[in-house]
Amino acid sequence: MTRRATFVGRVVETRGRRVVVDGASGPAVCFLAGQRAVVGDNVSYEDAAGSGGKLLEVHPRTNCLSRSDHLGREQVLAANLAGLCIVCSVAEPPFRAGLVDRYLVAAGAAGLAAMIVLNKCDLGVSDETEAELALRAALGVPVVRTGRETGAEALRGFIASHPGAWALVGHSGVGKTSLVGTLCPGVDVGPVAAVSDYWGTGRHTTTASRVFRLEGGGEVVDSPGIRSFAPAGLVPDDVRQFFPGLFAIGCRFRDCRHRPGEQGCVADAEVPAALIVSYRRLLSEIEEIHRRSRR
Repeated sequence: MTRRATFVGRVVETRGRRVVVDGASGPAVCFLAGQRAVVGDNVSYEDAAGSGGKLLEVHPRTNCLSRSDHLGREQVLAANLAGLCIVCSVAEPPFRAGLVDRYLVAAGAAGLAAMIVLNKCDLGVSDETEAELALRAALGVPVVRTGRETGAEALRGFIASHPGAWALVGHSGVGKTSLVGTLCPGVDVGPVAAVSDYWGTGRHTTTASRVFRLEGGGEVVDSPGIRSFAPAGLVPDDVRQFFPGLFAIGCRFRDCRHRPGEQGCVADAEVPAALIVSYRRLLSEIEEIHRRSRR
């Protein structure tokens, strides 16, 4: 029996049960054959007659972004990233600070950098949104503003100066694919659809995940939008440690989780109300998930 040659490459696109692997001889379309791979994974594969390639092994990951699905199972979205571009819109759909915080905690727990991209700024930014952004910017979270004809160069410059692959994440309809199209002129980035008038959320036009290389350096990963995001694999202490502005406050007890009325807790006095409300909402959810997993 003739042994097929084995190759090593990186997954640059996923579509159903197949992935596109960028290898030494160019792109190869591989079927998964029981191996679960995501964009950014380094893999080994072999030629397979009639299919292009067969995935053999997914190499160890340096990091990954994952979420819990509706059954509480972990779903890995991307691997070996430099950071997250948390894309929000000022309207259509509206800005949701709680979702931003969930991604910031997920990024911190995964050892990833994170930034906020406020898109559709040409629609006008409310005072409430400005205040929410100011809270997070004051804690060191970079914020880039983009619109129909503005901000692309600032975003491109940020990514180029922070090498690696940056995943664009956020709700459906916030304009992730449109941003990729602006960053990669002349490249077919896929369909873009309007926001649903009834639900106030975007339609899922991106059904695959794909890596795009920018001319000035760096990469972005476009992936399907979501309606909600629950970080996977977190325990309650992770929320306390990685939620922006909460870890370093001077409570009486070092393991204080900053719940209402906890002895010696100074969170309500030292942390802006909007942040502590968002923190407690996420903490409560993660505590419930953790309780269910231990039954």
